[in-house]
Amino acid sequence: MEKDLQRFYELYMRRKSVRRFLDKDIEEDKLERLLNILRRAQSAANCQPWHFIVVRGEDKERLNPVFTTRGFVDAPLCIVACAEPSKAWVRKADRVNYAWVDVTIAVTEMIGAATAEGLGTCWVAAIEPTGVKEILSIPADIDVVAIIVMGYPEEELKVEEKDRKPLTEIIHWGRW
Repeated sequence: MEKDLQRFYELYMRRKSVRRFLDKDIEEDKLERLLNILRRAQSAANCQPWHFIVVRGEDKERLNPVFTTRGFVDAPLCIVACAEPSKAWVRKADRVNYAWVDVTIAVTEMIGAATAEGLGTCWVAAIEPTGVKEILSIPADIDVVAIIVMGYPEEELKVEEKDRKPLTEIIHWGRW
């Protein structure tokens, strides 16, 4: 059990946003495992208000113009994460719709699994959502949350310290 915990935490310490990828396809069995992680993710009231579009090859090339940053065009695969707000759980007290939260949970879990598979990923929000919807024929009532680029990283994923706020700035005990 202790060894599993150590491996789990090391995995999350290795995860980073990857922007340069090898010219190597992701094996179908790995991809299927990752897609099943999306499917099994937590969802508020189990509404599962999500859709994921796997884009690769020539279809992926058509998406390149929607990236507002050029660093993602060499990724061999993209997963376009979409939310369907009309299918999501809504908190009654303040009418907050959880569609984007649910999609974010699913994608985050998949990114951890991709790291375990030796793949690099990057959550890309610097996109033109209208262009994505047009290129991929996404219905008007569906939100494009992000594009996750994925592939084998050019550089090895290793444990590195990241520029993050200290716990004392973000954790509150008992009250604010």
